[in-house]
Amino acid sequence: MLKRLSRSFHQNRIAELCSRCHDGLILLRGELDWFRKRELRLFDPAYGEPNFKQEKNLYYLTGIEVPNSFVMIDPRDGRAHLYTDWDGPREIERAKTLGVVDEMHASTPLLRDLRIKSAAYECIYTLYSPFPEAGSLVAKTGPMTGIFPPGMAEPLGDDLQFARQLTALFPGVRVKSLHPILQEMQKIKLPEEIELLRRANEIAVSGIIAAMKAIRPGLYDHHVAAVIDYALLHEGASRLAFPANIMSGPNAFTKLLHLWSDYTHRNRRLEAEDAVFIDVGAEFQYYQSDIGRTVPGSGKFNTRQKEIYELYLRCYSATLESVAPGVTQRDLLNKCVATMQEQSRHLKADYLRKAAEQFVQITSARPMLGHYVDMNVIGAGAGVDEPLQPGMVFVIEPLLFSEETGFAVFMEDTILVTEDGYELLSKGLPNSADEIELVMSEPAFLEAPVAEAGLRSAPR
Repeated sequence: MLKRLSRSFHQNRIAELCSRCHDGLILLRGELDWFRKRELRLFDPAYGEPNFKQEKNLYYLTGIEVPNSFVMIDPRDGRAHLYTDWDGPREIERAKTLGVVDEMHASTPLLRDLRIKSAAYECIYTLYSPFPEAGSLVAKTGPMTGIFPPGMAEPLGDDLQFARQLTALFPGVRVKSLHPILQEMQKIKLPEEIELLRRANEIAVSGIIAAMKAIRPGLYDHHVAAVIDYALLHEGASRLAFPANIMSGPNAFTKLLHLWSDYTHRNRRLEAEDAVFIDVGAEFQYYQSDIGRTVPGSGKFNTRQKEIYELYLRCYSATLESVAPGVTQRDLLNKCVATMQEQSRHLKADYLRKAAEQFVQITSARPMLGHYVDMNVIGAGAGVDEPLQPGMVFVIEPLLFSEETGFAVFMEDTILVTEDGYELLSKGLPNSADEIELVMSEPAFLEAPVAEAGLRSAPR
């Protein structure tokens, strides 16, 4: 199994980047060590991860995992120079043996070398949020909004502050963002990336299977999340791509932003009649997965739940089978909607017709059924009307809600476009209601505790 991207991969990526940035010097800024990040984010309540992870784009291009580092690449000769004051011998030695960096320097001479080398170029490329041009800085014209009260100037991200500092230090040189160039480079995944994405999905599948086996009335959402966390890390995930989303009962009907903004939303106890959304992502060697399933809280779909689930599944399956090179994301969305519209003509039950109508309305308003995946959960890929190409990787995740029954359905799979169709990178997950019930009947290592009210979990 591939453990990390190879030297040849990084050399290929640097060469490709140089061919796209022939008019400018390239400057990449790495992630800080934990102590420096702590100072920078002292009052950030969400920050608490001490383990180092390199800035994704720098890693994608070079494989270097040295904290507090800068990499300067001269596109005319393709040489990469590492500047750092990091004194950890392990990381420095790894950077040397990787064979991608041509020279290593202390941080002090970086600006001097940048001034000397940039004199031969029209611009400097660095990484920051891309927005329309504004003077010598090809940058953001509209700042972040809603951070400070109305009437105050909004803050700038540290990436844009860095770019602005460069324009101040080098007034005769334009500063451009690498972001759109890297997004274009990352649209089509190379074989090594696909192998890492496949492994990230295999790990995520194990987490969902473990959760399915554990779910039963009496557990709380945080118990299920703990099972998933254990399963992912036990199977070799580098870390979680995101905290597992366990949305049971009414939480499945709640907007994600509102749900995530509820500090205690995982403290909900599972009930037998609940629909439970399981949305899981694993990270393996920087590459992400994002997959999901819906299961019944009792372990068995009742009649109405099963009818709703199967109504959804026919749309999902038809969409999946439509994936092929040349098809667009809009085509896939239209296929999903058309399949539901065709089914709705034959529905007799009022609750099914209403669910189908709402599904068509909600889904038709979306630009696409999901998103692309790579080193980012929301990754790079084709536009909604741009034909899919082999090597593109994305997820689909339509949603169906039945307000009358209190049941909702969500599935999510990771799809690789191939020369003759597609490959399901998240294979191994159950699809049909019968398959889900079978998995949920299998033994789990976590049993439901006796609830405070004295109710016990339903026997299986």
